[in-house]
Amino acid sequence: MRKFNIYISTILMLLITASSCNKFLDIDPKDSQDQDSFFRTSTEARQALIGTYELLRNDNLDWQAMPMALTADVMSDDVYTGGSNATDMLGWQQMARFDARAIGDQGAKTWKKCYVGIQRATTLLTSYDKIDFKASEAELKNNIEGEALFLRGHYYFEVLRYFENVPIVRTTLNGSDWEAVEQSTPDEAYAYAAKQMLDAIPLMSEQHPENDLGRLTKWAAKAELVKMFMFYTGVYQKSEMPVEDSNAFTQQDAVNMLEEIITKSGKTLSTKYEDLFNQNGNFNQEVLFEICFANTGTGDWSHNKLGNYQCTMAGPRGHNSNTLAQGWGFGSPTRELENLFVAGDTRKASTIIYAKELVDKEQEDYEGEDPFSPNLEWHYTYTGMFTYKYTTHAYRRTDAGTPELNYDQNYHYIRLADVYLMAAELNLVTGNQGKADDYVNRVRTRAGLTPVTGVSIDDIFTERRLELAMEGHRYFDVLRRGLSYAKQELDVSGYTLTLPTDEEEEYMKNGQNLTGDVGNPVDFEVNFDMGKRGFLPIPQRELDLNAGFKQNTGY
Repeated sequence: MRKFNIYISTILMLLITASSCNKFLDIDPKDSQDQDSFFRTSTEARQALIGTYELLRNDNLDWQAMPMALTADVMSDDVYTGGSNATDMLGWQQMARFDARAIGDQGAKTWKKCYVGIQRATTLLTSYDKIDFKASEAELKNNIEGEALFLRGHYYFEVLRYFENVPIVRTTLNGSDWEAVEQSTPDEAYAYAAKQMLDAIPLMSEQHPENDLGRLTKWAAKAELVKMFMFYTGVYQKSEMPVEDSNAFTQQDAVNMLEEIITKSGKTLSTKYEDLFNQNGNFNQEVLFEICFANTGTGDWSHNKLGNYQCTMAGPRGHNSNTLAQGWGFGSPTRELENLFVAGDTRKASTIIYAKELVDKEQEDYEGEDPFSPNLEWHYTYTGMFTYKYTTHAYRRTDAGTPELNYDQNYHYIRLADVYLMAAELNLVTGNQGKADDYVNRVRTRAGLTPVTGVSIDDIFTERRLELAMEGHRYFDVLRRGLSYAKQELDVSGYTLTLPTDEEEEYMKNGQNLTGDVGNPVDFEVNFDMGKRGFLPIPQRELDLNAGFKQNTGY
């Protein structure tokens, strides 16, 4: 009999309450079960679906931290890697300089995460005909199948945009079966992923009840399908995306799908941008695709971690106040991003927080200590700034267990603002300037900026960069405009350290002023390697397991 690990003894219960994501589902036995004896009822189908969802938020796989959004952002021009030194999270440091290695842990675990998710979805779907759904469960039957199909497509899109030349795995693999798998062409793989999403959409629900928030709807599937279309057609300079066993997905298809989301999904922009990332952020009315995290109060580092690991990694080193708790100092904003925000743009305060603000806050908390020395520490490629979106917000810090493992801030993978800006771009290239202007201005108005007319493609990309900064989209946006554009945008040479904004002694730490850049200018410089085409190397472990795999170009 075939055996498979379903990993659902201590997984995040994504399919539950609107107020939290911290319930668990226990199954006996807790590690594995015969596939042929497991899939019998709708309850077991739902449990297997939860196991497929679980990979979305698993950002510390096999003890290797690799939040997906931050993995993409360190290769962008929005953040520097940071960390304690040049070897902290070495895989990220190498990715940031476009010198990634096939033996790098971050790349290997990103690949593994995607294929574990694919395997779980495939295991459920290949057993689907064996499940005995009751007559009253027709809608549930469709929903579970649709969500599993969509998740399989999602995991393929993730692995494709990082690694490009990947295998399609159509069945549950056993033992040495992996050795016979072949890499597909990008056209074949995107066609397969697109089919998964298109097949999923009519089966998925338009809306789930409040006790099932976290489950994905057809609006999420449509939004990601268009996002995949835009990446594929941009990178490969095509006007349409192939779909396996069907007609290609066209620009007009994409425009129509976005219009449906805008007019029929019921999603609206959050009135205040700040509410996307503060205490009101989880399950915000604007979000179409939400990845849930939980505060379980665990102190067990070996446990399958349920908190948002990106928060821990992005928090400021050494700092503790009523604003932010201490973290590990990764993902410091770049001066280039800072300088793009114009006066009056309300998004800046939710995107960047300055070291000066944090030291001032510390001084309030430690009033009376003389001489005062800030607890805040500078880190590698330090710019005096920290992200203020996914970070160690003090109101999410728990006193139970280990704080680093318990940040319960959900990740907004696709928001309505992203949809508006994709619609603006597609309407512009298909000749509808008025709609392009309208959709851009909906986003700008929420940000407190004046409306504009005659927006260009550069205007839209700038708006995307400011609106979606630190959310894992910028790098892929750059890639889809071509390698020359990526070279232009991502290269950094002749870097000059920005001087401190404040000279008072209270901002000094170990001989360095925390209100300016700290470090060696050469460490801030980047050389985008066009020969690697923006993709990561195929992990060495996969090459070792399958002699037929070929390494990506440039490695």
